[in-house]
Amino acid sequence: MDRQLMTNEENYHFDIAGFLHIPGVLNSGELQRLNDAVETSGASSGFVGLPEGQREPFRELLVHPQLVWYLNQLVGPGFKLDRLPEILGSDPAMIDQPLVGGNEPLNPGTAYFYKNGRRYCQAVRVIWALSDVEENAGGFVFVPHTHRGNVDIPEDVLTGVDDLGLTRQVTMRAGDLLIIGLSVAQGVREWTHEASRLLSFEYTGRGVLRSPGTGEAVETYERPDFLEELSDVQIASIHRPDYRDSTPPPTIVTDGETATVGLRGDLFHPSIYVKNPDANIDEKEFFFSDLCGYLVVRNVMDEAWLAEANEAMDLHEDQIEIGSNTAGKSKTLAGSGRPELRGLFKLPGKHGEAFRKMIAHPPIEHRINWMGGSGAWLSGATAICSVEGTSGHTLHTNGEPLNPSRQWFYQNGRSYCQAITCTWQLRDVTEDDGGFACVPGSNHANYPLPRGVSYCDEPMGLVKHIDMKAGDVLFFADGSNAHGTYAWKGPLSRRGVLIKYSSRHFNRGGGAPSHPENRWGNAVEGMTDAQLAVMRGADRDVFGNNVPRLDVENGRINVSYERGGSLYSTDTPDGPVAKKP
Repeated sequence: MDRQLMTNEENYHFDIAGFLHIPGVLNSGELQRLNDAVETSGASSGFVGLPEGQREPFRELLVHPQLVWYLNQLVGPGFKLDRLPEILGSDPAMIDQPLVGGNEPLNPGTAYFYKNGRRYCQAVRVIWALSDVEENAGGFVFVPHTHRGNVDIPEDVLTGVDDLGLTRQVTMRAGDLLIIGLSVAQGVREWTHEASRLLSFEYTGRGVLRSPGTGEAVETYERPDFLEELSDVQIASIHRPDYRDSTPPPTIVTDGETATVGLRGDLFHPSIYVKNPDANIDEKEFFFSDLCGYLVVRNVMDEAWLAEANEAMDLHEDQIEIGSNTAGKSKTLAGSGRPELRGLFKLPGKHGEAFRKMIAHPPIEHRINWMGGSGAWLSGATAICSVEGTSGHTLHTNGEPLNPSRQWFYQNGRSYCQAITCTWQLRDVTEDDGGFACVPGSNHANYPLPRGVSYCDEPMGLVKHIDMKAGDVLFFADGSNAHGTYAWKGPLSRRGVLIKYSSRHFNRGGGAPSHPENRWGNAVEGMTDAQLAVMRGADRDVFGNNVPRLDVENGRINVSYERGGSLYSTDTPDGPVAKKP
């Protein structure tokens, strides 16, 4: 490789989606040798162990320089082959089985780990395309992002009965390379066209125990001389790993007083938590929102409610104001300023009532509660009224960099989303129209959002438009899910009503209590600017650019009001506030 490290774009893609597609790695000569060897041997697996004269091209793939370069960074130095290579789908018994993988329950031997700039994807599947794979051809499929999910994957998603629109198949050309984490839910579906030839290798980290070898020496482990003196449970406890008769390992089932041998390969891992049958949480919704960082709830508004809200919009169009262009330097999103109609809760009579009914609407409030906890507070309602030619909005926010006041977290069966926006759709919207788009799974991101993805000029296949019908409500984690809008191209204006929720724990909008004299009264009389800086109430957190902020230089305290490019509340000071004597 002509560079030392993977790019941020590659790191971001694998971190978010769980796979990398590297086109054109093999040349025509290499492909010819491999395909000839497959056909000559008649084999469908085990290729590196073929007779001399047939095995060589497969052994070269085993340590292909470009592959090694990637695996050193994704898996870590010392990675090893876990299973002999095979042609995917060659075993009919493996086709259309439930997908395998996912991050819950955690399997540390296949999981994806990231901490303090260090990444370890403990197990990956490497797929070499020896022939083209066309769009929607079937074959190898997977559910992106599931290497980072915290929630059990619903059975309907694994079987394909109801995959929630998440299952994906990558279009490939002969010679392409696909690297995918084995904790990403994956499997083989029936081919809809002539079967493509996909050669699969599986690699793991140096210390991972997963699959036994095929040699005679690892058939069985040596038992100790005192074996006859041990019980079945004791024998199970002293097994030696990485042999065929100890992989998967024996299971010892305990209750604190007794221990028995369970079915070999079963996982027994007690937990102090059980699912709450009274929570009234749709498990598919919980899984989807955790995985993707957004959720669409269908048909929240009925026809009568929609008619009332649209009538109110029609009668107050003269109050629409044109905002600034939100496309930045993006070429894809370029257009004119965004039209907005603010203050919808304050509209008179039935016109305002059509929007005030959105406040604490039970199906919405319940989801706000399980997404972030009770005590959330909402801002006013603003309608986005984009017309044909209105600019899009560059994608913004992301799981990295971390900002706790607007972040999404998960712990012990609960979602903690500190900033949620709901968009109530008053009209149908399709990708041809434009509108809301996001990077599903970016709430889990450990790498910065690439500029090309933010601008949608180089989306890397990660940006997704969300189609919706009138009456649907979109929830998204607006402090951690990378989101924005496509430029509006529809003949009818966009009508989406945005209502922002902030958690009980953080303020992101300023307000009177943020001013020291309001918060503390006479207690701040005569204070210096440095002293007043720490007497402020909660305000919007803009990372290291918060103002006022205190710096220490040569033992002296300085107050800085210099702003960065982040958003600030209207209550954030732009200069000294102390009253001069």
